[in-house]
Amino acid sequence: MPHDSPKGEKSWRLIVQQKGADIETTVLRVDGDTGGLTGSWQDGKFVASHFDGSRPGLIELTPQQDGTLSVNLRAEPRNEVLTAYRPEVARAKGLPEPANYLTHTTVRNPNEIFAYSFRDVDGKVESNEDPKFKGKVVLAIVTGTWCPNCHDEAKYLVQLYNQYHAKGLEIVALDFEEADQQESLIRVKAFIKQYQVPYTYLIAGTPDEMWDKVPQAVNLNTWPATLFIGRDGKVKATYSGFASAASGVYGKELKDDFTSIIDRLLAGDGVQSTASITPPSAAPASNVAAR
Repeated sequence: MPHDSPKGEKSWRLIVQQKGADIETTVLRVDGDTGGLTGSWQDGKFVASHFDGSRPGLIELTPQQDGTLSVNLRAEPRNEVLTAYRPEVARAKGLPEPANYLTHTTVRNPNEIFAYSFRDVDGKVESNEDPKFKGKVVLAIVTGTWCPNCHDEAKYLVQLYNQYHAKGLEIVALDFEEADQQESLIRVKAFIKQYQVPYTYLIAGTPDEMWDKVPQAVNLNTWPATLFIGRDGKVKATYSGFASAASGVYGKELKDDFTSIIDRLLAGDGVQSTASITPPSAAPASNVAAR
């Protein structure tokens, strides 16, 4: 890219699946993907779009003679034209890799207990000191119902909770909503009902209060962000953003990463700091970088 993204990214991933004249595509950033866009070949380029109420998007992909793709992300504020290279070509050129979702966000002190204390939707204050969290493996999710990728993650978290809760897993959402949502919590309650959220949902504040309310996290700037907490109450790993099914192999890798970390923490084996988690190997897709 001609300049770093607001999250400090130097490149993104472009995932494209072509079937004849039709394509399915998405751009995967450290926050998560843009959702699945579908389209077809039109006037010398692929044009794909989608509208899901909160994440409209339009992308134009024009093949170039050198084998790259010219990428016009029309949903972007600056409407920039980028260039996509196949991973092996991008690496041969020395272009920067996309952000590592396992190391983008860290914690200031891995030996520090991860502390939180916020009210739930009924006004009851719950904290990391509550008996239901003590001695458990806990996923703490920095989230907001206004965030499309947080909706994608919530569906998966419900599956994880149902799979692992009886084995000792708890999930706690640290939810950040706009000021006009804080009193009624209408949207939060609708969100919980829509996805039948069985895990703890705490109202932590407004989005601009995130850094004050979660001060132990470093470079916390994605929605969502997931912190994996061991039975000792300390953060063992982090994961930035959420890759949905639209991200293809990267969505599968995310699920593999989540379950691998949870399994290790529940077993009490292989507990590592956030700095020593080994990232997954790169999978076939295109890196979006500067022309």
